[in-house]
Amino acid sequence: MQYPDTQASSWFVVKTKPQAEPLVLTHLARDPIVPYVPKVLVPRRHGSRRWQALESLFPGYLFARFTPQPSLLHRIRRTPGVTRLLWDNESLVPVDDDVVKFIRQREEGRGFIEPPVIQAGARVRFDSGPFAMLEGIVARSAPRRDRVRVLLILMGAQVSVEVDADTLEVC
Repeated sequence: MQYPDTQASSWFVVKTKPQAEPLVLTHLARDPIVPYVPKVLVPRRHGSRRWQALESLFPGYLFARFTPQPSLLHRIRRTPGVTRLLWDNESLVPVDDDVVKFIRQREEGRGFIEPPVIQAGARVRFDSGPFAMLEGIVARSAPRRDRVRVLLILMGAQVSVEVDADTLEVC
């Protein structure tokens, strides 16, 4: 078993049990560890009711900055909700500081990442609904902020449909 340079702290990935990130975050914050769970704002819908919820950007994972030492690694592994640390075949895998820095920059001081607004002209794919797996081009935003107008080619004709933006994925 090998450890990265024990003189400097680095970011590492901690795998958690399903939906256990908040529990692990609470426990790890008590140690000489800097835990970080990136969040993303996700649109949710149930019938006609719509809202936005904060979810983990990487469900089941979190970042932790610490100086690897056997006793500290043992405590992390025994933390309630932790499944394991990310290792390659024989050593603990550090995460480049630039990766975490990039994610934090995307948060823009809000504490979470907002998904980008789909711009006119973007090529998109339908995730669900009657047009699932079809691709189209966003023509423009629809009158409601959460909807967009998409141009599809169906049966040789160009068809314009107005859909919920959360059913689309940018190609």
